[in-house]
Amino acid sequence: MKTRARGLTIVLVVLAMIAVACGGGGRGSSDKSSGGKSGAPGSATGFDGTTITVGAISPQTGIASIIGIPLTAGNQVYFDAINAKGGIAGKYKVKLEVRDSAYNSNTAQQNYSDLRSNVAMLAQVLGTDITNALLTPMRQDDMVAAPATLDAEWVRDPNLLPVAAPYQIESINGLSYWVSEGGGKGKTLCVIRSDDLYGQAGLDGVKYAASKLDFKLGTVTEFPAASTDLTAQLQQVRSGCDAVWLVALPTATIPTMGSAATQAFDARWIGQAPTWVSLLASGATGDYMAKHFWLAAQGPQWGDTSSPGMKQMLDDIAKYKPGQKPDLYFAFGYAQALTVTKLLEKAVALGDLSHAGIKKALDKLGTVDTLGLAGTYKYGPPAQRVPPEQTTIFGVDPNAPGALKALKTNYESDAVKSYTFPKN
Repeated sequence: MKTRARGLTIVLVVLAMIAVACGGGGRGSSDKSSGGKSGAPGSATGFDGTTITVGAISPQTGIASIIGIPLTAGNQVYFDAINAKGGIAGKYKVKLEVRDSAYNSNTAQQNYSDLRSNVAMLAQVLGTDITNALLTPMRQDDMVAAPATLDAEWVRDPNLLPVAAPYQIESINGLSYWVSEGGGKGKTLCVIRSDDLYGQAGLDGVKYAASKLDFKLGTVTEFPAASTDLTAQLQQVRSGCDAVWLVALPTATIPTMGSAATQAFDARWIGQAPTWVSLLASGATGDYMAKHFWLAAQGPQWGDTSSPGMKQMLDDIAKYKPGQKPDLYFAFGYAQALTVTKLLEKAVALGDLSHAGIKKALDKLGTVDTLGLAGTYKYGPPAQRVPPEQTTIFGVDPNAPGALKALKTNYESDAVKSYTFPKN
């Protein structure tokens, strides 16, 4: 009897050791919830039972910080508002850990190595090339991330929680508006775009639009993604172009528009969303932009409280960041955090906040309405996802909040309805 009891004790000790080894939240598939009572999620990587820690890999310095800083602030304000109500599902506070990528893929990979064992998911990854660079380790870790980049490639990716209409949709809708309502029918469009994946996404949309709409595609010219001197590219589109589709960061847009204004270049400019910054609306450049520039982006005009999301965001700004000025990127970050919150709520409902559990929750998330800020996205298994297909066309108006006036809110063209998203 003593021998049998001793043997049973050994078996139980071995089983306990195996359970401990499998239950600790580490990297990759080893990240599992330890389980909780009454369906409550157990501790896991980035979740200690009371606080859910999420990460942001975002340019806080460098050429894209003019986007990254307000966008991350939008993330934080939404999470502040949720935490004031008790947190995710009214129970779990959210902590945002921010790492500065400086808009550099190598730095972002170091950021990811720092965060991977400390966060439940990434609430923001800013940059198309950066997101692409992180996908392999994210897949190894079952990590989910919300990209602050709108490439159509993300729609069907099982590790990504994309928000808003993709860049390709912005291009198609923006050019449809130009042809149907902006006098572009039968005219020639040229393209200046950054030589990176962000620029390629915009060009893909332009080429699709050209195959469906009545305009001619003229000169297409590229520039190094980190460059701010587009003098040569501007000269290439000075002749034979009725309009120019611009895919650039604001750091390149500012001097380019200044040169176009100085040269009195009489063409219609249409910018993809991240080309814009409100500094463009000042001085002589602002006068030129008001006459010549449109922006294809998402959401309502700042201050349009007929959008429930705008009203809620403005109320939260008054409480948690009263000095915040109107900013397109802040609004995107706020809508992104709203979407992340919906995913975390689903994971809590399923009782699993591990990396794998959050990825499973993404497949079961369903429809998320950003209350008008960034459209309605139908999630679920990647093959079944349906992103928003609406784009707001903004004109430049120095007297409007953030210097952007909505010319057409949530515009959806006929051409966009036949666009099919890439398969991963």
